[in-house]
Amino acid sequence: MTNYEQMLAEARFYGAKSEAIDAVDVIDSRLVGHYRHELLQVTHGGVQDFYQVLTDADGDALHRSQPAGAYARSLAESRLGTVHGSFPYPADAPVRAFEGEQSNTSLIVEADPPVMLKAFRKLEAGLNPDVELLSRIGDCPHVAGVYGWVTQEIGRETYTLAMAQQFIEGGRDGWELALSYARTGGSFAEEARMLGEATRAVHVALAAEFGVEEQHAEIRAGELDRHLEQLAARNPDVEKHANQAHDLYASLAGEMTTVHRVHGDLHLGQVLRTDDRYLLIDFEGEPARSLADRQLPDSPLRDVAGVLRSLDYAAHFHADSPDPQKWVAEASEAFLAGYGIRRTPLLDAYVLDKALYEVVYEADNRPDWVGIPLSAVTRLLS
Repeated sequence: MTNYEQMLAEARFYGAKSEAIDAVDVIDSRLVGHYRHELLQVTHGGVQDFYQVLTDADGDALHRSQPAGAYARSLAESRLGTVHGSFPYPADAPVRAFEGEQSNTSLIVEADPPVMLKAFRKLEAGLNPDVELLSRIGDCPHVAGVYGWVTQEIGRETYTLAMAQQFIEGGRDGWELALSYARTGGSFAEEARMLGEATRAVHVALAAEFGVEEQHAEIRAGELDRHLEQLAARNPDVEKHANQAHDLYASLAGEMTTVHRVHGDLHLGQVLRTDDRYLLIDFEGEPARSLADRQLPDSPLRDVAGVLRSLDYAAHFHADSPDPQKWVAEASEAFLAGYGIRRTPLLDAYVLDKALYEVVYEADNRPDWVGIPLSAVTRLLS
């Protein structure tokens, strides 16, 4: 019998490890070859979450090739739910797990052409934003197109189990690429410019497909202010800068801004570099936010700020990097030029919001790194 509590505690995809599990209930169980595909209702701290697992005697098995192959076949044959679109690979195609995934499990089906399968581990009611957005902007050359997805009914709600999409062969992780430049001090300006152009193209596609709204900037500032209060309550360094941050947000009154659907969690680890372009991946949005929040229109500057903060991290990641401030300044300006904007108070507000969040995150998880975002906060408020 599967020890679900132990399995979840050891799983990279389980996101509530800091809280004791009160109960695990199997709400759906189906035989998939020699394995069990199960949907779990996990209760912790009074909250209930749904997770998708594929189990055998050793626990979760989806990261191994044989069970992954059984899972891929079951998806394509509509045995786990309703298929939307297509899963274009033969039943006997080899399948391997993609290394490095955490919150979800990505599988590569070695068909012709190869197909990327993403199994969503934590399930929320509604169409997953990764599917929702990418299935409608697949003509944009800076995203991987979606072939199909599978949904399953739980009670009266519909949940997205998995999607099949174009596999980007030879794509290099944007974070690793930036680190390789930053460590030697090599100019990343041309790469950053290309990434800015790609980000702008994706935003244009999202705006065209989902529509655009004009908002008073103080609405955005109000959201940032509420986030600031939450962060200040958790960290004394944030609290120390709270008055200055509030003044920056208050200065946005009277401005107008554009909002539309955005990536929502953009950083260098969410982009791939191919021979001739950058592609943005993983459109689920910030995992800490509810699905309903992630489906709301947002400022595209949130994505821009995410990349700027990621460039700052890359510059300071290696202690022996030559002149990190010069490197990040050049890369940031090139990214903004590629995107087609200049620095504005609203952009600075989003960069500050991201940096303040990073201060709290690093203090809780990687105290040795807290100096990177804290220095950025000081610079932004000076």
